Amino acid sequence: MPEEEALKLNLVNGMATNVKSAEAYANLGRLQSQQEQWQAAIANYYHAIELNPNCSWFYHHLGDIFLKQEQWQEAINHYRRAIELNPNFPWSYHNLGNALLKLKSWEEAIQVYRKAIQLNAQFHWSYCNLGDALVQQKKWDLAITYYWNSLVVLHQTNQEQDFVIIATKLGETLESCLPETVDLVIAYYQNVIQKSQQYPEYQNIINFLNTNLKSWIKIADFFIHKHWMNAALILYSMAIEVYPDERFIKEKLKTISQKKNDLEKTIVLYHQNISKNPKKWSKYDDAIAAKPTVNYSYNPLAVNQKNGQFILSTDIDFDLDQLDQLFEAVGWMTRSHEQMKIALEHSFLAVTLWFVKDTQKQLIGFTRAVSDHVYNATLWDVVIHPNFQSQGLGKTLIQYTLEKLRQQNIENITLFAGSKAVNFYHNLGFITDPNGIKGMFWVSP
Repeated sequence: MPEEEALKLNLVNGMATNVKSAEAYANLGRLQSQQEQWQAAIANYYHAIELNPNCSWFYHHLGDIFLKQEQWQEAINHYRRAIELNPNFPWSYHNLGNALLKLKSWEEAIQVYRKAIQLNAQFHWSYCNLGDALVQQKKWDLAITYYWNSLVVLHQTNQEQDFVIIATKLGETLESCLPETVDLVIAYYQNVIQKSQQYPEYQNIINFLNTNLKSWIKIADFFIHKHWMNAALILYSMAIEVYPDERFIKEKLKTISQKKNDLEKTIVLYHQNISKNPKKWSKYDDAIAAKPTVNYSYNPLAVNQKNGQFILSTDIDFDLDQLDQLFEAVGWMTRSHEQMKIALEHSFLAVTLWFVKDTQKQLIGFTRAVSDHVYNATLWDVVIHPNFQSQGLGKTLIQYTLEKLRQQNIENITLFAGSKAVNFYHNLGFITDPNGIKGMFWVSP
Protein backbone atom coordinates (compact mmCIF):
# COMPACT_ATOMS: atom_id res chain seq x y z
CA MET A 1 0.00 0.00 0.00
CA PRO A 2 2.68 2.59 0.83
CA GLU A 3 4.29 2.04 -2.63
CA GLU A 4 0.89 2.43 -4.33
CA GLU A 5 0.21 5.69 -2.46
CA ALA A 6 3.65 6.98 -3.41
CA LEU A 7 2.95 6.25 -7.09
CA LYS A 8 -0.35 8.14 -6.90
CA LEU A 9 1.38 11.12 -5.27
CA ASN A 10 4.09 11.17 -7.96
CA LEU A 11 1.40 11.02 -10.67
CA VAL A 12 -0.52 13.94 -9.13
CA ASN A 13 2.67 15.98 -8.81
CA GLY A 14 3.54 15.22 -12.44
CA MET A 15 0.10 16.35 -13.60
CA ALA A 16 0.43 19.58 -11.64
CA THR A 17 3.81 20.21 -13.22
CA ASN A 18 2.33 19.62 -16.68
CA VAL A 19 -0.54 22.04 -16.03
CA LYS A 20 1.86 24.73 -14.82
CA SER A 21 4.12 24.16 -17.83
CA ALA A 22 1.10 24.29 -20.14
CA GLU A 23 0.06 27.63 -18.66
CA ALA A 24 3.58 28.94 -19.13
CA TYR A 25 3.55 27.96 -22.82
CA ALA A 26 0.09 29.49 -23.24
CA ASN A 27 1.15 32.77 -21.60
CA LEU A 28 4.16 32.93 -23.89
CA GLY A 29 1.90 32.24 -26.88
CA ARG A 30 -0.44 35.02 -25.76
CA LEU A 31 2.41 37.54 -25.56
CA GLN A 32 3.73 36.47 -28.96
CA SER A 33 0.30 36.83 -30.56
CA GLN A 34 0.05 40.36 -29.13
CA GLN A 35 3.33 41.09 -30.92
CA GLU A 36 1.97 39.39 -34.10
CA GLN A 37 4.61 36.65 -33.91
CA TRP A 38 2.02 34.23 -35.20
CA GLN A 39 4.03 31.10 -35.92
CA ALA A 40 5.84 31.20 -32.60
CA ALA A 41 2.52 31.76 -30.80
CA ILE A 42 0.91 28.80 -32.60
CA ALA A 43 3.85 26.55 -31.68
CA ASN A 44 3.64 27.46 -28.00
CA TYR A 45 -0.11 26.94 -27.83
CA TYR A 46 0.37 23.49 -29.36
CA HIS A 47 2.99 22.76 -26.65
CA ALA A 48 0.42 23.84 -24.06
CA ILE A 49 -2.19 21.52 -25.58
CA GLU A 50 0.23 18.56 -25.53
CA LEU A 51 0.71 19.06 -21.80
CA ASN A 52 -2.94 19.87 -21.02
CA PRO A 53 -5.26 18.75 -23.85
CA ASN A 54 -8.45 19.52 -21.93
CA CYS A 55 -8.14 23.28 -21.56
CA SER A 56 -10.71 25.03 -23.79
CA TRP A 57 -8.85 28.34 -23.57
CA PHE A 58 -5.87 27.01 -25.52
CA TYR A 59 -8.07 25.95 -28.44
CA HIS A 60 -10.05 29.19 -28.33
CA HIS A 61 -6.93 31.36 -28.50
CA LEU A 62 -5.51 29.23 -31.29
CA GLY A 63 -8.79 29.77 -33.14
CA ASP A 64 -8.34 33.53 -32.68
CA ILE A 65 -4.86 33.40 -34.20
CA PHE A 66 -6.03 31.38 -37.21
CA LEU A 67 -8.96 33.79 -37.63
CA LYS A 68 -6.54 36.73 -37.81
CA GLN A 69 -4.42 34.77 -40.27
CA GLU A 70 -7.56 34.17 -42.41
CA GLN A 71 -7.10 30.41 -42.08
CA TRP A 72 -10.83 29.95 -41.70
CA GLN A 73 -11.06 26.16 -41.54
CA GLU A 74 -8.29 25.88 -38.95
CA ALA A 75 -10.04 28.53 -36.87
CA ILE A 76 -13.33 26.61 -37.15
CA ASN A 77 -11.71 23.34 -36.06
CA HIS A 78 -10.20 24.90 -32.93
CA TYR A 79 -13.34 26.82 -31.94
CA ARG A 80 -15.37 23.63 -32.25
CA ARG A 81 -12.93 21.82 -29.96
CA ALA A 82 -13.07 24.71 -27.48
CA ILE A 83 -16.88 24.46 -27.46
CA GLU A 84 -16.71 20.70 -26.84
CA LEU A 85 -14.62 21.36 -23.74
CA ASN A 86 -16.58 24.42 -22.59
CA PRO A 87 -20.06 24.64 -24.15
CA ASN A 88 -21.00 27.73 -22.13
CA PHE A 89 -18.41 30.21 -23.38
CA PRO A 90 -20.17 32.70 -25.72
CA TRP A 91 -17.05 34.07 -27.43
CA SER A 92 -16.13 30.69 -28.91
CA TYR A 93 -19.57 30.58 -30.56
CA HIS A 94 -19.35 34.18 -31.78
CA ASN A 95 -15.88 33.77 -33.25
CA LEU A 96 -16.85 30.43 -34.79
CA GLY A 97 -19.73 32.25 -36.47
CA ASN A 98 -17.31 34.83 -37.87
CA ALA A 99 -15.17 32.10 -39.45
CA LEU A 100 -18.24 30.31 -40.83
CA LEU A 101 -19.39 33.55 -42.47
CA LYS A 102 -16.08 33.73 -44.31
CA LEU A 103 -16.67 30.24 -45.72
CA LYS A 104 -20.30 31.12 -46.55
CA SER A 105 -21.63 28.43 -44.24
CA TRP A 106 -24.70 30.53 -43.57
CA GLU A 107 -26.93 27.97 -41.85
CA GLU A 108 -24.35 26.84 -39.30
CA ALA A 109 -23.31 30.46 -38.70
CA ILE A 110 -26.94 31.31 -37.88
CA GLN A 111 -27.11 28.51 -35.33
CA VAL A 112 -23.88 29.41 -33.52
CA TYR A 113 -24.69 33.14 -33.43
CA ARG A 114 -28.03 32.31 -31.85
CA LYS A 115 -26.21 30.25 -29.22
CA ALA A 116 -23.77 33.12 -28.63
CA ILE A 117 -26.72 35.49 -28.06
CA GLN A 118 -28.36 32.98 -25.73
CA LEU A 119 -25.20 32.90 -23.61
CA ASN A 120 -24.46 36.64 -23.84
CA ALA A 121 -27.36 38.89 -24.83
CA GLN A 122 -25.30 42.09 -24.42
CA PHE A 123 -22.90 41.84 -27.37
CA HIS A 124 -24.28 43.79 -30.34
CA TRP A 125 -22.01 42.23 -32.96
CA SER A 126 -23.54 38.77 -32.45
CA TYR A 127 -26.93 40.22 -33.43
CA CYS A 128 -25.46 42.18 -36.32
CA ASN A 129 -23.46 39.28 -37.77
CA LEU A 130 -26.48 37.02 -37.42
CA GLY A 131 -28.37 39.60 -39.48
CA ASP A 132 -25.63 39.39 -42.14
CA ALA A 133 -26.01 35.60 -42.35
CA LEU A 134 -29.80 35.90 -42.64
CA VAL A 135 -29.47 38.48 -45.43
CA GLN A 136 -27.36 35.98 -47.37
CA GLN A 137 -30.28 33.55 -47.12
CA LYS A 138 -32.70 36.33 -48.14
CA LYS A 139 -34.55 36.06 -44.83
CA TRP A 140 -35.06 39.82 -44.82
CA ASP A 141 -37.63 40.10 -42.00
CA LEU A 142 -35.48 38.12 -39.56
CA ALA A 143 -32.34 40.00 -40.59
CA ILE A 144 -34.08 43.30 -39.89
CA THR A 145 -35.10 42.23 -36.39
CA TYR A 146 -31.52 41.28 -35.53
CA TYR A 147 -30.06 44.50 -36.96
CA TRP A 148 -32.62 46.40 -34.90
CA ASN A 149 -31.79 44.41 -31.78
CA SER A 150 -28.11 45.10 -32.42
CA LEU A 151 -28.85 48.84 -32.28
CA VAL A 152 -30.91 48.37 -29.12
CA VAL A 153 -28.02 46.59 -27.39
CA LEU A 154 -25.61 49.19 -28.77
CA HIS A 155 -27.68 51.91 -27.10
CA GLN A 156 -27.88 49.99 -23.84
CA THR A 157 -24.12 49.44 -23.68
CA ASN A 158 -23.15 52.97 -24.81
CA GLN A 159 -20.94 51.80 -27.69
CA GLU A 160 -21.88 54.52 -30.16
CA GLN A 161 -18.73 54.08 -32.24
CA ASP A 162 -20.39 51.23 -34.14
CA PHE A 163 -23.67 53.06 -34.76
CA VAL A 164 -23.03 54.05 -38.40
CA ILE A 165 -22.04 50.53 -39.49
CA ILE A 166 -25.07 48.80 -37.97
CA ALA A 167 -27.59 51.54 -38.80
CA THR A 168 -26.37 51.36 -42.40
CA LYS A 169 -27.08 47.62 -42.53
CA LEU A 170 -30.57 48.15 -41.12
CA GLY A 171 -31.30 51.06 -43.45
CA GLU A 172 -30.11 49.27 -46.58
CA THR A 173 -32.19 46.20 -45.76
CA LEU A 174 -35.34 48.22 -44.99
CA GLU A 175 -34.82 50.36 -48.09
CA SER A 176 -34.12 47.84 -50.80
CA CYS A 177 -34.34 44.20 -49.68
CA LEU A 178 -37.95 43.80 -48.62
CA PRO A 179 -40.05 42.47 -51.51
CA GLU A 180 -43.23 44.28 -50.39
CA THR A 181 -44.13 47.90 -51.14
CA VAL A 182 -43.34 50.42 -48.43
CA ASP A 183 -47.07 50.81 -47.61
CA LEU A 184 -47.38 47.09 -46.88
CA VAL A 185 -44.23 47.16 -44.74
CA ILE A 186 -45.55 50.11 -42.74
CA ALA A 187 -48.89 48.33 -42.23
CA TYR A 188 -47.04 45.22 -41.07
CA TYR A 189 -44.98 47.10 -38.48
CA GLN A 190 -48.02 49.03 -37.28
CA ASN A 191 -49.72 45.70 -36.70
CA VAL A 192 -46.61 44.49 -34.82
CA ILE A 193 -46.92 47.47 -32.46
CA GLN A 194 -50.67 47.11 -32.00
CA LYS A 195 -50.46 43.34 -31.30
CA SER A 196 -47.02 43.16 -29.75
CA GLN A 197 -47.92 40.10 -27.67
CA GLN A 198 -48.10 38.09 -30.89
CA TYR A 199 -44.60 39.17 -31.98
CA PRO A 200 -42.13 38.30 -29.19
CA GLU A 201 -39.17 38.71 -31.56
CA TYR A 202 -39.98 42.44 -31.73
CA GLN A 203 -40.44 42.94 -28.00
CA ASN A 204 -37.04 44.55 -27.36
CA ILE A 205 -37.49 46.81 -30.38
CA ILE A 206 -40.95 47.98 -29.27
CA ASN A 207 -39.69 48.58 -25.72
CA PHE A 208 -36.82 50.60 -27.19
CA LEU A 209 -39.28 52.73 -29.19
CA ASN A 210 -41.47 53.21 -26.10
CA THR A 211 -38.62 54.39 -23.87
CA ASN A 212 -36.03 55.95 -26.18
CA LEU A 213 -37.78 58.16 -28.72
CA LYS A 214 -34.75 60.41 -29.11
CA SER A 215 -32.52 57.48 -30.07
CA TRP A 216 -35.21 56.12 -32.40
CA ILE A 217 -35.43 59.48 -34.20
CA LYS A 218 -31.63 59.53 -34.45
CA ILE A 219 -31.78 56.31 -36.49
CA ALA A 220 -34.62 57.64 -38.68
CA ASP A 221 -32.78 60.92 -39.34
CA PHE A 222 -29.63 58.96 -40.21
CA PHE A 223 -31.70 57.24 -42.92
CA ILE A 224 -32.82 60.64 -44.23
CA HIS A 225 -29.20 61.77 -44.36
CA LYS A 226 -28.45 58.68 -46.44
CA HIS A 227 -31.43 59.44 -48.72
CA TRP A 228 -33.21 56.22 -47.69
CA MET A 229 -36.69 57.75 -47.69
CA ASN A 230 -38.57 54.46 -47.46
CA ALA A 231 -36.57 53.36 -44.41
CA ALA A 232 -37.08 56.74 -42.72
CA LEU A 233 -40.78 56.62 -43.55
CA ILE A 234 -41.07 53.21 -41.88
CA LEU A 235 -39.43 54.37 -38.65
CA TYR A 236 -41.41 57.61 -38.41
CA SER A 237 -44.64 55.71 -39.14
CA MET A 238 -43.85 53.36 -36.28
CA ALA A 239 -43.05 56.33 -34.03
CA ILE A 240 -46.38 58.03 -34.75
CA GLU A 241 -48.13 54.77 -33.84
CA VAL A 242 -46.61 54.95 -30.33
CA TYR A 243 -46.58 58.78 -29.99
CA PRO A 244 -49.74 59.92 -31.84
CA ASP A 245 -49.75 63.36 -30.19
CA GLU A 246 -46.14 64.30 -30.96
CA ARG A 247 -46.45 67.18 -33.41
CA PHE A 248 -42.87 67.11 -34.66
CA ILE A 249 -43.26 63.45 -35.68
CA LYS A 250 -46.38 64.31 -37.71
CA GLU A 251 -44.56 67.18 -39.41
CA LYS A 252 -41.51 65.04 -40.17
CA LEU A 253 -43.72 62.27 -41.54
CA LYS A 254 -45.47 64.77 -43.81
CA THR A 255 -42.17 66.19 -45.05
CA ILE A 256 -40.71 62.76 -45.81
CA SER A 257 -43.87 61.65 -47.62
CA GLN A 258 -43.88 64.80 -49.75
CA LYS A 259 -40.20 64.42 -50.60
CA LYS A 260 -40.75 60.78 -51.54
CA ASN A 261 -43.69 61.73 -53.80
CA ASP A 262 -41.64 64.47 -55.47
CA LEU A 263 -38.83 62.02 -56.14
CA GLU A 264 -41.22 59.50 -57.64
CA LYS A 265 -42.70 62.13 -59.95
CA THR A 266 -39.21 63.19 -61.04
CA ILE A 267 -38.28 59.62 -61.90
CA VAL A 268 -41.48 59.11 -63.89
CA LEU A 269 -40.76 62.30 -65.86
CA TYR A 270 -37.19 61.12 -66.41
CA HIS A 271 -38.35 57.86 -68.01
CA GLN A 272 -40.95 59.69 -70.10
CA ASN A 273 -38.36 62.13 -71.41
CA ILE A 274 -36.00 59.34 -72.38
CA SER A 275 -38.81 57.67 -74.30
CA LYS A 276 -39.76 60.90 -76.10
CA ASN A 277 -36.21 61.80 -77.18
CA PRO A 278 -34.45 58.57 -78.20
CA LYS A 279 -32.69 60.19 -81.18
CA LYS A 280 -31.20 62.91 -79.01
CA TRP A 281 -29.72 60.49 -76.49
CA SER A 282 -25.94 60.85 -76.42
CA LYS A 283 -25.91 63.33 -79.31
CA TYR A 284 -22.98 65.70 -79.00
CA ASP A 285 -23.68 69.45 -78.93
CA ASP A 286 -22.13 71.12 -82.01
CA ALA A 287 -21.64 74.35 -80.09
CA ILE A 288 -19.44 72.54 -77.62
CA ALA A 289 -17.68 70.46 -80.27
CA ALA A 290 -16.85 73.33 -82.61
CA LYS A 291 -13.64 74.33 -80.86
CA PRO A 292 -12.53 72.25 -77.92
CA THR A 293 -11.25 74.68 -75.34
CA VAL A 294 -9.32 74.19 -72.16
CA ASN A 295 -11.40 75.08 -69.13
CA TYR A 296 -9.27 74.79 -66.03
CA SER A 297 -10.60 75.10 -62.51
CA TYR A 298 -8.61 75.06 -59.31
CA ASN A 299 -10.11 73.49 -56.22
CA PRO A 300 -9.19 74.25 -52.58
CA LEU A 301 -8.60 70.54 -52.00
CA ALA A 302 -6.18 70.41 -54.84
CA VAL A 303 -3.52 73.02 -54.33
CA ASN A 304 0.15 72.52 -53.45
CA GLN A 305 0.08 68.90 -52.33
CA LYS A 306 3.78 68.01 -52.15
CA ASN A 307 4.60 70.88 -54.53
CA GLY A 308 2.11 69.63 -57.13
CA GLN A 309 -1.26 70.88 -58.30
CA PHE A 310 -4.56 69.25 -59.26
CA ILE A 311 -6.30 70.63 -62.32
CA LEU A 312 -9.80 69.95 -63.67
CA SER A 313 -10.42 70.30 -67.39
CA THR A 314 -13.19 69.83 -69.96
CA ASP A 315 -10.77 69.62 -72.88
CA ILE A 316 -11.34 66.35 -74.82
CA ASP A 317 -8.12 66.66 -76.81
CA PHE A 318 -5.75 64.74 -74.54
CA ASP A 319 -3.40 61.76 -74.74
CA LEU A 320 -5.54 58.59 -74.72
CA ASP A 321 -2.49 56.57 -73.66
CA GLN A 322 -2.86 58.25 -70.27
CA LEU A 323 -6.53 57.20 -70.17
CA ASP A 324 -5.39 53.60 -70.85
CA GLN A 325 -2.95 53.82 -67.94
CA LEU A 326 -5.69 55.18 -65.65
CA PHE A 327 -8.11 52.38 -66.60
CA GLU A 328 -5.40 49.74 -66.13
CA ALA A 329 -4.57 51.15 -62.66
CA VAL A 330 -8.10 50.41 -61.43
CA GLY A 331 -8.34 47.06 -63.20
CA TRP A 332 -10.55 48.17 -66.10
CA MET A 333 -10.08 47.01 -69.68
CA THR A 334 -8.50 49.52 -72.04
CA ARG A 335 -10.43 50.61 -75.13
CA SER A 336 -9.66 51.18 -78.76
CA HIS A 337 -8.37 54.74 -79.18
CA GLU A 338 -10.41 55.17 -82.34
CA GLN A 339 -13.64 54.12 -80.59
CA MET A 340 -12.84 56.08 -77.43
CA LYS A 341 -12.25 59.22 -79.49
CA ILE A 342 -15.70 58.80 -81.07
CA ALA A 343 -17.23 58.25 -77.63
CA LEU A 344 -15.64 61.44 -76.31
CA GLU A 345 -16.75 63.47 -79.33
CA HIS A 346 -20.33 62.24 -78.90
CA SER A 347 -20.45 62.77 -75.15
CA PHE A 348 -22.20 65.87 -73.87
CA LEU A 349 -19.38 66.56 -71.39
CA ALA A 350 -16.05 64.99 -70.48
CA VAL A 351 -14.08 65.99 -67.38
CA THR A 352 -10.47 65.10 -66.66
CA LEU A 353 -8.52 65.54 -63.43
CA TRP A 354 -4.75 66.01 -63.66
CA PHE A 355 -1.90 66.00 -61.17
CA VAL A 356 0.78 68.43 -62.32
CA LYS A 357 4.24 68.50 -60.77
CA ASP A 358 7.21 70.25 -62.33
CA THR A 359 6.99 69.34 -66.03
CA GLN A 360 5.03 66.11 -65.46
CA LYS A 361 1.26 65.92 -66.01
CA GLN A 362 -0.57 62.73 -64.98
CA LEU A 363 -4.22 61.92 -65.67
CA ILE A 364 -5.63 60.73 -62.32
CA GLY A 365 -9.40 61.18 -62.74
CA PHE A 366 -12.02 60.97 -65.46
CA THR A 367 -15.75 60.93 -66.14
CA ARG A 368 -18.07 61.77 -68.99
CA ALA A 369 -21.79 62.46 -69.42
CA VAL A 370 -24.26 61.69 -72.20
CA SER A 371 -27.41 63.78 -72.45
CA ASP A 372 -30.60 64.64 -74.37
CA HIS A 373 -29.49 68.32 -74.02
CA VAL A 374 -32.73 69.35 -72.33
CA TYR A 375 -33.74 67.29 -69.33
CA ASN A 376 -31.40 64.43 -68.55
CA ALA A 377 -27.77 63.37 -68.35
CA THR A 378 -26.12 60.13 -67.27
CA LEU A 379 -22.57 59.87 -65.93
CA TRP A 380 -20.24 57.12 -67.15
CA ASP A 381 -16.67 55.95 -66.51
CA VAL A 382 -16.20 57.68 -63.13
CA VAL A 383 -12.67 56.79 -62.04
CA ILE A 384 -9.91 58.03 -59.69
CA HIS A 385 -6.39 56.57 -59.73
CA PRO A 386 -5.83 54.30 -56.67
CA ASN A 387 -2.79 56.33 -55.59
CA PHE A 388 -5.01 59.42 -55.25
CA GLN A 389 -8.12 57.92 -53.67
CA SER A 390 -9.42 58.81 -50.18
CA GLN A 391 -8.32 62.44 -50.59
CA GLY A 392 -11.67 63.96 -51.53
CA LEU A 393 -10.74 64.11 -55.22
CA GLY A 394 -13.59 61.85 -56.33
CA LYS A 395 -16.04 64.19 -54.61
CA THR A 396 -14.37 67.19 -56.29
CA LEU A 397 -14.59 65.53 -59.72
CA ILE A 398 -18.30 64.73 -59.36
CA GLN A 399 -19.24 68.12 -57.90
CA TYR A 400 -17.41 69.93 -60.72
CA THR A 401 -19.17 67.74 -63.31
CA LEU A 402 -22.60 68.35 -61.73
CA GLU A 403 -22.00 72.10 -61.74
CA LYS A 404 -21.08 72.05 -65.44
CA LEU A 405 -24.26 70.12 -66.24
CA ARG A 406 -26.41 72.48 -64.18
CA GLN A 407 -24.93 75.40 -66.12
CA GLN A 408 -26.48 73.79 -69.21
CA ASN A 409 -29.85 73.59 -67.38
CA ILE A 410 -29.64 69.80 -67.05
CA GLU A 411 -31.57 69.00 -63.88
CA ASN A 412 -31.98 65.20 -63.86
CA ILE A 413 -28.59 63.51 -63.52
CA THR A 414 -28.26 59.75 -63.13
CA LEU A 415 -25.54 57.13 -62.91
CA PHE A 416 -25.05 53.42 -62.24
CA ALA A 417 -23.24 52.74 -58.97
CA GLY A 418 -21.56 49.53 -57.86
CA SER A 419 -22.55 48.24 -54.42
CA LYS A 420 -19.33 49.55 -52.83
CA ALA A 421 -19.85 53.06 -54.27
CA VAL A 422 -23.51 53.58 -53.27
CA ASN A 423 -22.72 55.37 -49.99
CA PHE A 424 -20.19 57.63 -51.76
CA TYR A 425 -22.87 58.85 -54.17
CA HIS A 426 -25.52 59.08 -51.43
CA ASN A 427 -23.24 61.50 -49.59
CA LEU A 428 -23.09 63.66 -52.74
CA GLY A 429 -26.87 63.93 -52.87
CA PHE A 430 -27.72 61.10 -55.27
CA ILE A 431 -30.67 58.91 -54.28
CA THR A 432 -31.52 55.27 -54.87
CA ASP A 433 -34.59 54.96 -57.10
CA PRO A 434 -37.46 55.06 -54.56
CA ASN A 435 -39.72 53.00 -56.83
CA GLY A 436 -37.23 50.17 -56.95
CA ILE A 437 -36.80 50.59 -60.72
CA LYS A 438 -33.70 48.67 -61.73
CA GLY A 439 -31.19 49.68 -64.39
CA MET A 440 -31.27 47.07 -67.14
CA PHE A 441 -28.83 46.36 -69.94
CA TRP A 442 -28.86 44.66 -73.31
CA VAL A 443 -25.44 43.77 -74.71
CA SER A 444 -24.96 42.60 -78.26
CA PRO A 445 -24.03 38.88 -78.30
